Amino acid sequence: MNKRELDNLILNTYNGLENNSFSTLGMPNKPMWEAPLIGVAAGDDNYFDFLKEHIGAFHWSPIDAFQLKYGKTSETTPANLRVVSIAFPQTMETKETQIAETLCPSKDWIVSRGEWEPLLKTFSGRLVSALESKGIRAVSIDLQPEFSVVRTGPLGLASTWSHRHYAHAAGLGTFGLSDGFITEKGKAVRFTSLIIETPVEITERQYTGPYDWCLYYKNGSCGKCINRCPIQAISFEGHDKNTCLDYEDYFAEHYWPEGLDRKDYILGCGLCQVGIPCQDKRP
Repeated sequence: MNKRELDNLILNTYNGLENNSFSTLGMPNKPMWEAPLIGVAAGDDNYFDFLKEHIGAFHWSPIDAFQLKYGKTSETTPANLRVVSIAFPQTMETKETQIAETLCPSKDWIVSRGEWEPLLKTFSGRLVSALESKGIRAVSIDLQPEFSVVRTGPLGLASTWSHRHYAHAAGLGTFGLSDGFITEKGKAVRFTSLIIETPVEITERQYTGPYDWCLYYKNGSCGKCINRCPIQAISFEGHDKNTCLDYEDYFAEHYWPEGLDRKDYILGCGLCQVGIPCQDKRP
């Protein structure tokens, strides 16, 4: 399989997502997520050794995750593997509703985030099945039952696999002041990752450092995300994860939109991802 064939398979899977629409909830018939960006990293990239040092020994390398599904006796090596990073941008319509908000994310933003997990489960399951039908062994990180959140000293909240760090390795972008990840389609995106056992072409990284696409880190000319945060969880020193997470519970109690069933939604504020130079593009 080459990169074009992989891209077509992913895009066809995306196009077949019946639940990628607000109409499934009785809202207007608009998509929740745009067609994804796709990047590929080598399974033996040296950057993955750095991640184990930077995030923690608990963080999976591609071979770690692959062996969770196929066993440690599986006849493969890191060089045989590819990490496929897939970034789903928010739609312009959803971002426009979000820009108008200052205390709580918009209804469309809450719904698209809340419906993300079931949508992703459908997408990932279909994609893995399509790859395996072609004889390609594939692991969806989000479908692995061992995938979990870890509380660690230096970073606070982390996970056994960082989709954003692997997106950086796969050429999709760099980090910003708010910890958000800036892609060619901006910062309002969500990620998933696959590990596949096939020699797909690697995506070239158009940067050298982890913050190259952030205007603040580039020349100090920005910092707009600081003003978008309603609780000062972002400063020129960076992002306070714990304050950010605590606020999500607060806005759910005090500012939840009327007429919206909370269901079992996972929340995300995201006010810092719009109304900024990196909202729709790399600035």
